[in-house]
Amino acid sequence: MSKLKKVLAVVLSMAMILATSVTAFAATGVKPAATDVKTATVSNVEKDATVTAYKVVEANYNTAGFTGYTTVAGVTIANPLAPTSDEIAAIANMADKSGLTSVAMTAGTADENGLASFTADLTAGSWMVLVTGTVNEVYNPMLVSNYYSVGGSDSEMAAGTVDANSNWTLVTTNAYAKSTAPTIDKTIVGGDKDVAIGDTVNFQIATNIPSYSKDYTEVVVKISDVLSTGLTLDTNTIKVNIPEDDYDIESSTTGFTITVDSAYALAHGTEAVTVTYSATVNDQAGINFDANTNTATLEYSNDPSNSANTKTTDDKTYTYTFGIDASLNGSSQDTWNKVTEELVKGEIVKQTNESGVEEEVFKALAGATFTLTNNATDKVYTATSDVNGALAFTGLDAGTYTLVETAAPAGYTVNTKEIPVVISATYNEDGTLASYTITVDGEATSTYTATYTGTGINKTITTVVTNADAEATQIVNTKISTLPSTGGIGTTIFTIGGCLIMILAAAFFFISRKKASAQQ
Repeated sequence: MSKLKKVLAVVLSMAMILATSVTAFAATGVKPAATDVKTATVSNVEKDATVTAYKVVEANYNTAGFTGYTTVAGVTIANPLAPTSDEIAAIANMADKSGLTSVAMTAGTADENGLASFTADLTAGSWMVLVTGTVNEVYNPMLVSNYYSVGGSDSEMAAGTVDANSNWTLVTTNAYAKSTAPTIDKTIVGGDKDVAIGDTVNFQIATNIPSYSKDYTEVVVKISDVLSTGLTLDTNTIKVNIPEDDYDIESSTTGFTITVDSAYALAHGTEAVTVTYSATVNDQAGINFDANTNTATLEYSNDPSNSANTKTTDDKTYTYTFGIDASLNGSSQDTWNKVTEELVKGEIVKQTNESGVEEEVFKALAGATFTLTNNATDKVYTATSDVNGALAFTGLDAGTYTLVETAAPAGYTVNTKEIPVVISATYNEDGTLASYTITVDGEATSTYTATYTGTGINKTITTVVTNADAEATQIVNTKISTLPSTGGIGTTIFTIGGCLIMILAAAFFFISRKKASAQQ
């Protein structure tokens, strides 16, 4: 006679059984019968799964009552009191299980994680439980047993006759679903989410090979990554921590797919897999809230009867480059898109308003050239003011910069002031850009804050709000001083003055000579 714990130890790789006895006492003098049932429970299974129990060991009866356990017809179990993991795997792999007695188990109320307990009234014996259907986790076969216990307190699976006058109990062992919930974690090495065009970003993908039981004979395990157009993958930097002979890789500058060998995956369940690589931020990079993304995907088999049936799980990283006087998201199709205004070049001119009062106003100037230098990296960016006086710098990292005018429009002097510019950003927990602020010459010119909807890789921006008091910083140029135009009164005055000076000089010259001659 074998202990239940020994049975469970043998099939530990196939099931995790919570050996809690739930007893239901029969009236004294009532014989065990083939109609006796007990509610068996399989816990922690996705609520939308299909859970089926197949009888593999059955109880036997005669006129005296219960006589013992035997393996059901059509399956092979050497010792019905101690099924092995190989024997259960072989039964799970049977293409045709129609010859086995089967019972569909019913889902209870799901918890906050979408997991439920499945129950069914099962007759005495051992039942193999399989989880199939639309599930994300990889479930191994489980074994639940309804058995007779003499005395109603021990957990022995008694092989022999049970006295009809004894205090017998039909007990159930409740199975706790042993499963693997594959995950994938995509991260930016160093965690720096804001970058400049030309920067190299290092990425890491961390996942685990699902834990497959012996009822799986072939599996699909693939790790892939897709980069947005603003990132260029360096295929020579891809590194995988499993032997090169145990995976295949296809790659390009926009992404890669790593296919783990089926035999290796089956033999290395739960093993950690790490993939690292580098990518360069290119001139197609998104601006401001238009994120440059990487989406990593793990594809895996979750149906032992058909390896082509797979599920996927994803994770996503976000990197951002910033712009001054640039689109908030780089796409004019979005209803909230706008061009920001942080810097404007111009001059102060006088004009008469509608009331006839002369006033000073700021007038935009085109053609002024500026450099913007990152104080930490010494990267230099150049921009020329447009007809609106705007200075558009794009592909910027967050940080502190120095803005300097290097060439003024024709007829104007260069403004030599060095202006500090600071770009700062805040991020949500998932790495998406929450807000960013541009500070010019110590004043917070603009702060932009985004609102998102959705979760995970499907998270998107719905609105971006600008602080109401935002005003562009005006950089003023001055006109070069010039002589009055030809023919004006100013020219005449200068001409007359010049002539008088010449006449007086000549007069003094001749007077001096005459005095000198008289003295001789």
